[in-house]
Amino acid sequence: MILDLFKKKGPALDETSRQVLEQALVQRAKMDLIFEESVTSIKDLSCAVNTIGADRLYLDLYGLRQPGNFAGRYFSCFFRIREGKGVGYYGFRAKALGVRQATTGGLVLEAQHPVKVERSQRRRSMRVRADLAWFEDLRVWEGGKLAAPVPEEAIMDLEFFRQGKLCRLENLSAGGLGLHVRRIFCTENSFCPTGHEEYTLRLRFLQEVRNQPRELWLSGRTVRLVEDRVSKDLDIGLEFVHVGRADPVSGEILWTPVRDNVADELMTRVFEWHAALFRERGEP
Repeated sequence: MILDLFKKKGPALDETSRQVLEQALVQRAKMDLIFEESVTSIKDLSCAVNTIGADRLYLDLYGLRQPGNFAGRYFSCFFRIREGKGVGYYGFRAKALGVRQATTGGLVLEAQHPVKVERSQRRRSMRVRADLAWFEDLRVWEGGKLAAPVPEEAIMDLEFFRQGKLCRLENLSAGGLGLHVRRIFCTENSFCPTGHEEYTLRLRFLQEVRNQPRELWLSGRTVRLVEDRVSKDLDIGLEFVHVGRADPVSGEILWTPVRDNVADELMTRVFEWHAALFRERGEP
């Protein structure tokens, strides 16, 4: 009891956040959970609210067989709860204090209260404003599922995006990306999309991420095409429909369909970028 007086208390939980977590507790809402900085290579961790303490949050943890050393590590959770006739999507980031074996046999994650529980995109559709410094190469070709795209025939490449005068990479998620294309680019390159096009993309990343390929081929289709009435610039939204890997012998790209509108080969990397942006903004 005396030692408890000297424990450092976590952030106070505001009333709105508490109400959301209480609903998650009542509804036994499943939460997608991911630790930052590649703490574990295990995928598909999930949890559910067990107890909301005075300054602690206790989560039933699923996907691990044994308690690990997670004390001091940050993690994020994304979940949904029923709200009236619809659903609300929420997320939070918190600091783990430890994982212990529960008397029932499962695992319980003890964490500080999050600073805030906020409305959030589903983890799988999370978008980030991509930093071009993350890429070693980035190319876009017209035509979907190309077997042997020629680098020089790409209509956009990393240098184009870095200049930012003709094309911009607006956002990127595990499900697709957004492009902004200037009218002058369309004119000079006879680029006249109608909204039904497919594209092949090559993404090569500067850094390694555990369980994620450093080079990734994607085939996407246009799901959004908006022309500015004044400038005639285009905003293009692509949805990834196939993911490819280069055959180590022939070099030909072998394609497989994307499941559930998500390229799993990109999801963890996007999530870690998102977490890094939080840290850069100084958010706890």
